[in-house]
Amino acid sequence: MMYANKKVVSKPDLAHQTAQIISNIKEWESKNLVRLESDTVFLYPQLWKNKIAALNWINCLHHYYCIKKQMKKSESLYFKNIETDELMGSMVNKKPKVLIFNGIM
Repeated sequence: MMYANKKVVSKPDLAHQTAQIISNIKEWESKNLVRLESDTVFLYPQLWKNKIAALNWINCLHHYYCIKKQMKKSESLYFKNIETDELMGSMVNKKPKVLIFNGIM
C-alpha cells in the first residue's frame, strides 16, 4: 500500500497467526502426524519439506508450547522422528536448529 509516496507495510495480525498455529497443531495431533510430549515433539520427517519449512515448524511449535503448555521461551524443545526417535532439530536458547538437511543444503 502506498501512503504519501512511501510504501507502507501493515503488521501481521499476531492474534490471528497464533490462532492459526494452535488450530493447525490440534489438527495434526488429531491425525497422528505429531505427538507432543513434555519437551519433545515427535513428527514425520516428510512434513519438513526443506530447511526453511523446518525452521518455520520449529518456531511455530515452540510458540505453541509457550502458549498452551506454559513453557518458558528460554526452555529447550526437541524434535524427533516419530518412527525412529532420531533427533531432527531443536530450539535451544531461542535459536532453532535443523539437523536433517545439513548434508543436502
